[in-house]
Amino acid sequence: MRSRIRSKLILFVLAAGLVAWPLTSLYGYVTKGADKPDAERLLFQVSLFQIELLNRFLQDAARSADTRELDSLKQALYTASYTHERLVLAEGSEKLHTLGSLPQLMQYILRLQIGGERALKADEQGVLQESAKLYAQLYEAYGKLMTSSGSVVTSQSEAVSKNDEALRELLEKKLLQ
Repeated sequence: MRSRIRSKLILFVLAAGLVAWPLTSLYGYVTKGADKPDAERLLFQVSLFQIELLNRFLQDAARSADTRELDSLKQALYTASYTHERLVLAEGSEKLHTLGSLPQLMQYILRLQIGGERALKADEQGVLQESAKLYAQLYEAYGKLMTSSGSVVTSQSEAVSKNDEALRELLEKKLLQ
């Protein structure tokens, strides 16, 4: 009788193990991604960091005296534009729009520097100051662009687009002069 109980106990443990093993594997598979943040949210954080750097460099450029001081702004422009484009690709162009003002600003900076190292004129400094003001508004809306759960806030996306358009129009007028 004892051997029968022992064999039933062994059989029960084996059966429980055979049932528990796939259940724990399935549970692990289902909950595997629960602790990890999604890639779009992480990409947004990188993009926000680049946009923040660009804001700081543009604020500094608004106080620049010569064209040589705009080099760091160009680098920040390139990286912010690159990361935002990748975010748009990840989220989709129906949720986020490209920032058309960034290439315009790059063109303006290149135009200022094309003649070499020289002092900035008063109207050129004025354009940089106005650009810095408009971009600060864009940056403020950009910071609220995505929720903590990783979804895009439509109203903030529209605010970013509106501020981007105002900055793009300002720069386009100056580039056509």
